[in-house]
Amino acid sequence: MDKLMLLSEINLFNELPMDELKLIDELSEMRPVKKGTVILSPDQPIEALFLLKRGQVRLYHMNAQGKQLTMDILVDGNIFGETSSLSLTDNEIYAEAMTDTYLCIIGKSEFEGLIEQNPKIAVKFINILSGRLKEVYSLSEKIAYSDVKYRLLYLLLKLSERTGTRKGEWQSINMKLTHQDMANMIGATRETTSAILSQLKQDGLIKKQLRMHIQADEVKEMLELS
Repeated sequence: MDKLMLLSEINLFNELPMDELKLIDELSEMRPVKKGTVILSPDQPIEALFLLKRGQVRLYHMNAQGKQLTMDILVDGNIFGETSSLSLTDNEIYAEAMTDTYLCIIGKSEFEGLIEQNPKIAVKFINILSGRLKEVYSLSEKIAYSDVKYRLLYLLLKLSERTGTRKGEWQSINMKLTHQDMANMIGATRETTSAILSQLKQDGLIKKQLRMHIQADEVKEMLELS
């Protein structure tokens, strides 16, 4: 696997020239991770930034009873983790590989040195962090004030905007999601989530082929009116 090419596809680095990508290549360690591996947990914190080159990673919290709430699902090109002064997660977060995954890992001192020498990376890092916070606040508001159907529609719309491609009136969701994954992200049970997905298919708002697709414009209009 071409490490330099994959580094150039990471959102944080995709505008950097080749000589700076080579520098990051030297600073970082590439590591394959098997599906189901817990990469980070409150009991196993790692002060580093993780660049998700290929695969899918779930970020979640878990309470004392073992109940999980998924905070985000990341796909190719995203970053997560933290150093002592910069953080894209928190101390209570778990990160689990949902598929076989390739990560590139940069230690805290290496990344902080990189930021000090390259203001463009610092600005992009701030933009990524701001975007994540905005999405978390928006989803939290929907969970607090909307019923399960609208929470689910909002989640599917946002995931399609982040990962999908448009073909006519349908927008794909280019990630692997189980009904339990979706339930964990909207604070509902799997049974309720499955029942609502069936109803949304009957209503023509979603369809399942190789990936799930959503009627993006119609759903957006419904959510704005709710």
